[in-house]
Amino acid sequence: MVVGGGNVAIDAARVSVRCGSNEVTMVCLEQRNEMPALPHEIAEAEEDGVAILNGWGPARIEVGEDGRVCGVTLKSCTRVYDENHKFAPVYDEGSTKTIACDNVVLSIGQTTEWGNLLDGSAIEVAPNGRVAADPKTYQAAQPDVFIGGDVYTGPRFIIDAIAAGHEAAISLHRFVQTGSSLTLSRNQRYYVELNKDEISLSPHGYDHAGREVPPCERHETILHNWDDPNLTFTEEQIRTETARCLKCGASIVDANKCIGCGLCTTRCEFDAIHLTRDVPEASRMWKSEDKVKAVLPYAAARGIKIVKNRIAR
Repeated sequence: MVVGGGNVAIDAARVSVRCGSNEVTMVCLEQRNEMPALPHEIAEAEEDGVAILNGWGPARIEVGEDGRVCGVTLKSCTRVYDENHKFAPVYDEGSTKTIACDNVVLSIGQTTEWGNLLDGSAIEVAPNGRVAADPKTYQAAQPDVFIGGDVYTGPRFIIDAIAAGHEAAISLHRFVQTGSSLTLSRNQRYYVELNKDEISLSPHGYDHAGREVPPCERHETILHNWDDPNLTFTEEQIRTETARCLKCGASIVDANKCIGCGLCTTRCEFDAIHLTRDVPEASRMWKSEDKVKAVLPYAAARGIKIVKNRIAR
């Protein structure tokens, strides 16, 4: 039995099947539409033979006379989230059942053991182990402490923790720079989903194919078989998938508006912008380190000329 409803629980269940378990049951508090695991992960687990029992949580683990696990007693979960969609499970203690099993894998997340790490600081830890922080800068109540990951958001995907670490690192860098703002010119990461009903395109010209799914090659038995059954897109699927693109990234530079300063090339994080000269012999180019040599004589000459003009007037 695997206890949990996330992607890690799915992995544990599928690995258990491959390791030789005759029956694998996955138990979680959430109903099918509430499970944190991704839909395709759930579908693939069921294809591997994993039975999913929704709406139940562990009450106790049963132990036999030999001291080994012999089963798990479950209690019904009537609600997982409260009105604010916060994790606050409610159980029906009178509705229980016991399922026999030889092994139990707990995949229900983890908690933070702070110990005395925050002693003497202004940081307060909530009862659920989390710490409050600014949602944009990840700065905690202690100004020189920045928080991210599960200790701030609760259970999320690894990529969310990586993104928080990236933003917190930017904040840390700015924090140690005298006079730098933690919020100025930050990416607000505010995204609005495109309303496809309002696109001014031909009604038959956009995304009527739907997202393609890579083919999957199921083996006769998955026992001790660790090969990835997922295949790559076929050539036809690639053509269909790429045809869904709106090509919103395509852009044309108006040569009449571009003054050739090159500033855009220094600001593009992806090194996607390059400037070239059609007639390089028509002008001189200076390295950034030598710009004073190029600018100073011209500036001095202009300054002298301006003074002379004033005297003449």
